Amino acid sequence: MMNQLHQLAVATSLLLALCVAATAAEPPRLAHNPFSRPPSQVTIPDRLRERPDGSTQELDLRATLVASRDKLANVGGKILRPGDEVQGYTLLQVFEDRAVFTREGNQLTIYVKPNLEQDDE
Repeated sequence: MMNQLHQLAVATSLLLALCVAATAAEPPRLAHNPFSRPPSQVTIPDRLRERPDGSTQELDLRATLVASRDKLANVGGKILRPGDEVQGYTLLQVFEDRAVFTREGNQLTIYVKPNLEQDDE
């Protein structure tokens, strides 16, 4: 019985020492943010950012959000829902990688261009 108590005391002391050492050590730093999207190598051709009349479109589609209840598009820092207007364009549809606008009967699809220079963290 005495031997078992001694073993229990030693094991408890060892476990306590390990716990103290584990909490005192700084957690390891990760090489990258595991929650960020991997860098995209996708480049959007300029032809996808042109208006039907051949001129370059002026809409800056920065991001899209597709959720169960809402679909939103960030155009130049302004958050739009389908039906909203910006710079003469009406937002028709929002997808994960693009948004579809209409202006004067012409449809324009603009893709979200990834910012390749932005760091993950």
